[in-house]
Amino acid sequence: MKFYLFIFSFALSFFSGQTIITSDFSMKTSPFEIINFENSTHNVYYKVSFSDNPISKGSKKEAICILQLGNKVSKFFDYNQLRKDSLTEKYSHQSTIGAKEMNEFFKINVLWNNVVFKNNDVITFQDRFKSVYQYEESVPRLNWNLVEGDKEILGYKCKKATVKHRGREYIAWYTIDIPINKGPYVFEGLPGLIMEIEDRDQKYHFVAVGIGKKPLPIYIRNEKNIFKTTREKFRNVEKTYKENPAAFFTGKAYNEDGTPIILKQQNVRYEPIEIE
Repeated sequence: MKFYLFIFSFALSFFSGQTIITSDFSMKTSPFEIINFENSTHNVYYKVSFSDNPISKGSKKEAICILQLGNKVSKFFDYNQLRKDSLTEKYSHQSTIGAKEMNEFFKINVLWNNVVFKNNDVITFQDRFKSVYQYEESVPRLNWNLVEGDKEILGYKCKKATVKHRGREYIAWYTIDIPINKGPYVFEGLPGLIMEIEDRDQKYHFVAVGIGKKPLPIYIRNEKNIFKTTREKFRNVEKTYKENPAAFFTGKAYNEDGTPIILKQQNVRYEPIEIE
């Protein structure tokens, strides 16, 4: 049933307009499987503006992401994914769900799909292409250059730094008023919290829009069917999925009259945040 739910939601992601589930819909639920590590001590909210399609230079996607900081672990992901996970956990305690629950679920749109989980010196990346794919690597050693420059973000005085990471050059702004050497995505290692960072080509931009201290659980998905793989294979799957997601769809979806819905091939160039 877990597979059926995914095929259903995966198909709907291709259709334009708002997804509406009819009132006679019903299906069984599955357990919400996670590993819960600890509660966050700080939550930093970033507006993430990004253009992963090199052809459409003018259009950017915007998401609100959350950096959860704990005493031992941290996690960066789309805040809407946290909202969806909360609903999934809530629904998992019911034997079945219907149209009301599914319509509530599909109102939440996740745009930043990558989950970055740090535990000591290891980063775990997760993303959903058809199933959840996962790989691990060491936390990157970033060679920061502290340079002249200052600005204010959320009332905090910030200093400037630059760095190169996997094919892109970045300009970052950090504040020593918050002595936490973390930041969005994989970025860390400065004398204070990274409040803003953007690559010089202006493809990926992260800027803090809020900071809170409400304890939130820091967890990682732990379904049995997660594909654990290497970074190279993960990137190949990601590229294929982003450039032609219809190629991943092997199930069938149907119109109201019972005829199968044909998903069109979508050939879109994809430019990830990590070029190399």
